[in-house]
Amino acid sequence: MAASWRSALIRKTKKKANSCVKDVEQVLKYFHGLRPGIQEYTYENGRQTELFAMEGTIPIKIKGVTYNIPVCVLLQEGHPEVVPLVYVRPTSSMAIKVSPYVDANGKVYHPYLHKWNYKSSNINTLLQELCRIFTQNPPVYTISRGPSNSISQQSQGNSHQDARPSGSLCQDPPAQGSKSDESKKECIICMSKEPNSVLIPCGHLGLCMACAREIQRNSKQCPVCRSVIDQVHQVYES
Repeated sequence: MAASWRSALIRKTKKKANSCVKDVEQVLKYFHGLRPGIQEYTYENGRQTELFAMEGTIPIKIKGVTYNIPVCVLLQEGHPEVVPLVYVRPTSSMAIKVSPYVDANGKVYHPYLHKWNYKSSNINTLLQELCRIFTQNPPVYTISRGPSNSISQQSQGNSHQDARPSGSLCQDPPAQGSKSDESKKECIICMSKEPNSVLIPCGHLGLCMACAREIQRNSKQCPVCRSVIDQVHQVYES
């Protein structure tokens, strides 16, 4: 099994094969719930390809209880020079909880991905960062197992708002939403400055002006909904 995934990874990465193998070995050493393999992936422009993937679960701990979050990490052609893709893949008893970090399709957005640098970034650190963020903002919640409430992966983006939640993951982490928490809001990109901008036309908040302007200059896409950014306006507290 180990030899087969290494061969598959080398075929897909070629240029940086040795560093990619070491990166994946490190991930599998610490995240035992992930399994390597090849998966077919369709890009937004319709192009289909096969990518090396690590799919399974990563652990988070809330109030002393460990939960396994289903994810899939896809290494694009040209990895590590090309940023990896990460998705939350809920089971039939789960639904996605949309946030600045996860969209309705399960695609993950995080400052570590936004600032990916092939010379210093790696998958293991990325997953550790996701565990930290998902502990604060769980990306899934459980739903009732009845036929009317079950969801499939294909319909998860539209069904999660109507599903009846049950279990701890449907609740916000401790102290979230309290006044003390409100005073600690951080930019979802740099996670250091206070968010004080709004993106036009989508209207999403959560970024500081410096990061918002940098994204407008570079990717030109909102990190939450991926719509094109026409303008960035500063927001002032009343």
